[in-house]
Amino acid sequence: MNFQTLKIKLMMNGVKISNKALEYLQNWGKFYNDDYVTTTGVMIELNEDWFVTSHLNDNSEYKINLNKNVFVLEENGVELLQIKIWRPSEFMIKNLKNKFGLITNYVNAHFDRVRISPISGCNNHCAFCSMNAIKYKKNSIEEMDLALNVALQDERITHILISGGSPKLEDLEYLTQVYEYFCKNYSGYDIDVMMTPRGFNSYSDTSQYLNYIKHLKNIGVKGLSINLELYDSKLCSKYCPAKFEIGRKNYFKFLKLASKVFGKENVRSGLIVGLESIKQTLTAVKKICKCGCMPMLSPYIPYNNIGDYPSADFLIETLDKTQKLLNIYNTPLAPLCKKCRHNTL
Repeated sequence: MNFQTLKIKLMMNGVKISNKALEYLQNWGKFYNDDYVTTTGVMIELNEDWFVTSHLNDNSEYKINLNKNVFVLEENGVELLQIKIWRPSEFMIKNLKNKFGLITNYVNAHFDRVRISPISGCNNHCAFCSMNAIKYKKNSIEEMDLALNVALQDERITHILISGGSPKLEDLEYLTQVYEYFCKNYSGYDIDVMMTPRGFNSYSDTSQYLNYIKHLKNIGVKGLSINLELYDSKLCSKYCPAKFEIGRKNYFKFLKLASKVFGKENVRSGLIVGLESIKQTLTAVKKICKCGCMPMLSPYIPYNNIGDYPSADFLIETLDKTQKLLNIYNTPLAPLCKKCRHNTL
């Protein structure tokens, strides 16, 4: 069985759930993630090496059934294999609150990783991102700290991602304080940061880049995710104007500096696959590799009436051609954590 192809089809085509399986799952309360557009769905463990989040689709050829209390995945009525459904963390199932509100306003868990969101909403306003529906708010360290302590009661969680939306210029210094606090107080966990190229107090002052990257390394950040997302200039200016304003040149400069400080296998850059041509994506892959970093391929998930799910064939072709480039540059495909690949190729 080709698990890569199966995973891609589950991401693009979704999955339906039999009445018997649904009755069992509903005993959990909430059995699927209802998060950002790229992380919403049922978390499925195909085997110990393959994990996927698949959205619910009653018209899918794939179905989750229950056979003697064991979940099985079927394709057009034919059983493919036994699977496990990853039960969401209790704070997500029960919609737990603390004095500040819902825990999920500040943290969310996906398989073995918890994501902290210092910024609710986002200042970038990419057209295809569901974060635009959330009002911009700077979350306090106290709010996030209390929420994280609840999330970490799930012993399956092994590492932390500080992500959420991109901050306004005046909030850059605060975000650095967030990184410092959590790296200091949760040093027992590997902590990655997802961010745009920036310095201490500026996006555009590239002279700050190197010292800021060194600062992140010194405070204990494990790895960086600097997501270019779209290489095509016209599409980037149309859909991601804030990223376009920073510019590809500065993205690649930041990536190259980050690689020198953190090392190749600790810096990645995500690309959205399905909105631009394969040629454009491969050009970006090549340039990311030349920066000494790992590319990460994220299939496009439709939102805001923009585009459609890319076909499985399109994604497979992109992945195959990417892998050939990676072999040339001796570079792995990110992320390295198998569970964190639940929504990437």
